[in-house]
Amino acid sequence: MDGIPDQTQRRRRAFRRWLFAYPVATLAFSLYFVATSARTDMGEFLLLIVVAFGAAVAILVLSAIDGSRSRAAGSAVGGCLLGLAPAVLVFAGVFEVDRAHRQHNLDSERRRAAALADAAASGDAEAVRAAMAQLSADYGPGRALCFVGGHGRPQSAGRSDSDDWLLSDPDGGERLVSTARLFDAAEALMQDRPPAQRQAVLAALLVRLSERNESLEYLPGWLRLWRGTDPDARTVTFAQPREDDGAGACYLPNGNADLARIVADTWHDDGLRAWIAAGYGFAPEQGPAALEGLRSKAGLDALVAAGFDLAAALRRGGDDGELMTHLVSTLPRLLDESADPAALADLTEAYLRSGAELGRTTYGETLCEAFTGGDSSQAASRSSVPGAARAAAAQRIRLALCPQGQPPTPTSSSTTAYENSLAAAAEAAAEAGRREAIDAAEPVEPAQPTAPAPAR
Repeated sequence: MDGIPDQTQRRRRAFRRWLFAYPVATLAFSLYFVATSARTDMGEFLLLIVVAFGAAVAILVLSAIDGSRSRAAGSAVGGCLLGLAPAVLVFAGVFEVDRAHRQHNLDSERRRAAALADAAASGDAEAVRAAMAQLSADYGPGRALCFVGGHGRPQSAGRSDSDDWLLSDPDGGERLVSTARLFDAAEALMQDRPPAQRQAVLAALLVRLSERNESLEYLPGWLRLWRGTDPDARTVTFAQPREDDGAGACYLPNGNADLARIVADTWHDDGLRAWIAAGYGFAPEQGPAALEGLRSKAGLDALVAAGFDLAAALRRGGDDGELMTHLVSTLPRLLDESADPAALADLTEAYLRSGAELGRTTYGETLCEAFTGGDSSQAASRSSVPGAARAAAAQRIRLALCPQGQPPTPTSSSTTAYENSLAAAAEAAAEAGRREAIDAAEPVEPAQPTAPAPAR
């Protein structure tokens, strides 16, 4: 009988000792989760799950071992399992406190972001800088200008997220900050900043200008601001490596080439001429972007006059692959969109005169095949019959790229592939004309009557 109280006491101690094992472990893992990057980094999150599962199994095994040594295994394991209920409460409590804290911070950040947007809309440079200083360290000046410039822009089809998620959309969907005020805000945010941050602001500004499809009048002002970040630069390139999130949702994933691409794709020849007029050339990786934005021979002439190495850009191979094949494959779509299709035909002929090769590329496709294939695909998606100007321009391009349906054979070392292709096409047309003339001149003999077969 004397041993019964001791046994009961051992069981109670084992039960209490392991009752709080799971709640304490849960508290530790929950605090680690909310205090580290495990909530955002998938690798770290999965590692945390594995470690937590291993710890849960280890706690159960240790409770059984400890209980066996004290001859109270049932009480130890029972206390451990019973601790699962308070562990769930601990988990829920930690995450509710964390959720409330994050919501409070988000609401505060939204109020500060709204103050910045209001300051930008008012055009008050001092208010813009003061509001920017109140934002958290997560929002640099480039990211701030990005969401301010995107506030109120229409949502794209199929997209539910918003680049300006910090700010609620205006009731009428109108833009809160006009383009002129956005320029003022950019200059205010750039003041007293290092070049890398100023260029991040301007990168975000250029993206927003392109999205708004603003007129060319804003581009010289943007180029002037960029010149201020690096007065001696000869190309519009980032002076230092930049972080992809430096401009917030205004991403420029391909680096320096995207600056030229945005200008070329938005303002085409006029944008490239403004770029050149500001005293800038093109970095090697910007060449393809510049050529893809051209829409006329005049724009190409401006590039070449500014020192653009067209022959190198059109040269086959290299990191850019077959650039001319890509340019030709986009022509059918550009012809449909262009108000002056003949200018695209002039541009194609100018490329060929500059040394673009008609033969098969490293991918086994000729320029002729690239154009005809693209034209067939475009015709399948076209809702109306193309106009006469479009048809004439397409015929000119086809004649230049497809002499007799085959790549041209050079006839002289002093002529270009383009000149040879035209000569071959002209000769084929002349030969066809001669054959038609001969056929027309030959008399047609009347058919002789067939004698009836003799009767048997």
